[in-house]
Amino acid sequence: MAERRIERRIEREDVDAFAAGAAVLGAGGGGDVRVGAHLLRHLLADRSLRLVPAADLAPDGIVVHTGAVGSPDVISERLLSPVDLARAAAAVAEQVMGPIRAAAAFEIGGLNALVGAIGAIELGLPFVDGDLMGRAFPRLTQNTLALNGVAPVPLAVASPAGDVVVVPLMGPRAVEPILAGITAGMGGAASVAGYPIAAGDLDRMGVRGSVSACIELGRRFLAARSAALPVLIADLGARLHGVGRVEEIVPRSSDAPGTLTVIDGGDGAVVRVDHQEEFLATTVDGVPGALTPDVVAVLDNRSRRPLQVEEVRVGQAVVVCSLPALHAWPESARHLVGPSAFGLVETEER
Repeated sequence: MAERRIERRIEREDVDAFAAGAAVLGAGGGGDVRVGAHLLRHLLADRSLRLVPAADLAPDGIVVHTGAVGSPDVISERLLSPVDLARAAAAVAEQVMGPIRAAAAFEIGGLNALVGAIGAIELGLPFVDGDLMGRAFPRLTQNTLALNGVAPVPLAVASPAGDVVVVPLMGPRAVEPILAGITAGMGGAASVAGYPIAAGDLDRMGVRGSVSACIELGRRFLAARSAALPVLIADLGARLHGVGRVEEIVPRSSDAPGTLTVIDGGDGAVVRVDHQEEFLATTVDGVPGALTPDVVAVLDNRSRRPLQVEEVRVGQAVVVCSLPALHAWPESARHLVGPSAFGLVETEER
């Protein structure tokens, strides 16, 4: 007899854990989850959201991914519009000439994890328990579908002013500059829908179960956040790289990574964190530690809140730790999500 799955739903009570998990998996980037958590909490006040594995959908049913693109500051100031997400998804549906059966998140780290759920609610569709990155990455095409040669098109971008731009076809190298140009023309931030894909293919190529994993990670984080640091690190399954004050911040320039330097308050070790939009790698006294695609997190040591890269200040007391990536990226993905994709040179085994 076939095993019967228990239907899972995201309730209003799950939002804090969802946001906390997404903040950790954001690795210092992906936008401020508080913007999305506030809206998602409001939308779930009188309903819940069905969460389904892609494998439970009809194999030929189309899934579309929704999210926000552009400047995090602009997104925070404008606030998100579920209607814009739905308009972008509808434009994609018109291009593929068929109904959309479910919605999904591009990435499970940062703001877009929650935006994916908001899009599913607005569309009245189930939300796929999975994503395309297993964390946050800065570029739309740093994902498992791109690794398998799948293009994000047709892709649609919608603005609060009612403008919708549809891109039916574009090559991989054109995605980021075209998307940046459209977003700039829409005032610096917009809603996006893309990567329409059959559920059977998504089940085969996507990151399975990452929404559930994110919520569970967030629950463990919230439960242990006020505990002794070793307890928090153990409960997260994380690796501790240092606890101390930020001595120096070198901003990134162009595509060259920037760095944070933290002096460990216990043993005086020098902890360096390389970053671009996200924290990417650590070294302790020159010995390599964590490295992308693993998740590097910098927590405020007083509140234990995961910090965005731009929130870190000189003199701030922080905790530097890392978690294994939710997705086991193959060696062939190093050019896409490994150190070379961010201008880092891997010189030793970590």
